[in-house]
Amino acid sequence: MKPLTDPALSIKDLTFTLNGQPLIESASLTIDKGEVVLLSGRSGSGKSTLANLINGYFPEYGGKQTVSHIRIDGEDVQLQSVVDRLEKVGTIFQNARLSFSMKTLREEMGFCLENTRTPSERIDDIIEQKATHFNLTHLLDRSFDDLSGGELQKAAFVCANLSDLPLYIMDEPFANMDEQTIEDYVSYIKVLSEQGKAVIIIDHHVDRWNWVGRWLLMDTTRQLIDLTHLPSDFKRDKLIEAGVVIDPAMISRQRPNADETVLELDKVSVYHEQTVRQSFFRKVTHVNTLIEEASFELKKGALTALVGPSGIGKSSLFRSILNVSPYSGDIRIQGKSIRDMKSADLYSRIGLVFQDPSLQFVKTKVMDEMVLSLTAWDDIEEEVAAEQAKALLEHHHFDNKADESPWVLSQGQQRRLAVVCMTVGQQQLLLVDEPTYGQDAANARKIMDKLSELCEAGMTCLFTSHDRQLVDAYADTIYEIREKKVKQVL
Repeated sequence: MKPLTDPALSIKDLTFTLNGQPLIESASLTIDKGEVVLLSGRSGSGKSTLANLINGYFPEYGGKQTVSHIRIDGEDVQLQSVVDRLEKVGTIFQNARLSFSMKTLREEMGFCLENTRTPSERIDDIIEQKATHFNLTHLLDRSFDDLSGGELQKAAFVCANLSDLPLYIMDEPFANMDEQTIEDYVSYIKVLSEQGKAVIIIDHHVDRWNWVGRWLLMDTTRQLIDLTHLPSDFKRDKLIEAGVVIDPAMISRQRPNADETVLELDKVSVYHEQTVRQSFFRKVTHVNTLIEEASFELKKGALTALVGPSGIGKSSLFRSILNVSPYSGDIRIQGKSIRDMKSADLYSRIGLVFQDPSLQFVKTKVMDEMVLSLTAWDDIEEEVAAEQAKALLEHHHFDNKADESPWVLSQGQQRRLAVVCMTVGQQQLLLVDEPTYGQDAANARKIMDKLSELCEAGMTCLFTSHDRQLVDAYADTIYEIREKKVKQVL
């Protein structure tokens, strides 16, 4: 039996480079059993990289690591594979969809339990018990492809907590979750701590973690700085200075005053259809209504927020506006029903930034993705587009990423790139699903300022967000979905 004095995690002198670029430099860290640690820092500073070095994804799948030791629960794991480390560390990834190998939550939970050698006769009972505990039984048999970002995050959380592990890493665990759900899951993290489990939380929204014992900052030099013993005011000032926390006093927005209606919803109901085979000859289709008879309009130049609990129907409403999900009622763009519009005409007027930005990339280099976006919306030569792309990438701090694949960027960097690519066109309406998810304060402000700038120039934007501070600071109008109804709250 290992001595009780062994820390849950011990790292000494860890350095990591990827594609010749240093990402972590001389990092040392010790986390005791039962300790909850907050790790913050700018987007792309190396937080997720550190998580992937602990769980073994790196260097097994790329990069070069030098380290004196990495010990989990007293055992040196630096030579263990990512699969072997599954028995010691559970990870909730920043992009929850990447956590899953199967098609549904039930299948994924069964797969996870089989991998941990759980007796087959106990698997079904454990799945039902865990799903009930986390209030997720309604998601067990729905395809992951149909779940919202918040629902995917909940599914990842329950899968990571199927096994009794000494260490948990949660990378932006509450992205796309509503505040009530966050409170419930914070309570469970506290239970893990009381049980002696160590938890590393990676998050830009530091205010919800005031109860955490230790605060670490990954600074711009790729090193870890312990902020734990700083007074609260100094701690916050340090995070504002580092670009992690937003200072609301620095945000300003001019409100529009236009009469032209760009988007109009007339008694629109949004629903899901799920077909279940009851026998070889019989199928039954179940209809789940998410939104009932929503009626509202967006004026030209408006920056409008759509809020509500996770899985309430925000992303589904976006898909209906794009005419790719079923709905009843009428949706009109500049007075024309989208049912009467050809797809090419509709998509020339509406742009969409996905909740999972990696789904919209088609090129293998950041520069090529930017050039494609410019040439798709404007009749310009590629040489001219390349110069414009270079300037845009420099402005948004992507100049050193131009030759990298969009898919190897951090989630926060992917989000910024997706927003930049989608805002170079001539669309009248922009739908943005969680624009600041995974962003530090400086980049969140840059994204929202860009959207404000576009709206002031005449674009209309509808965005979803669970960050009420940003919503209150930037939105001209706020619509909330509650109990299947869409109501204006500002």
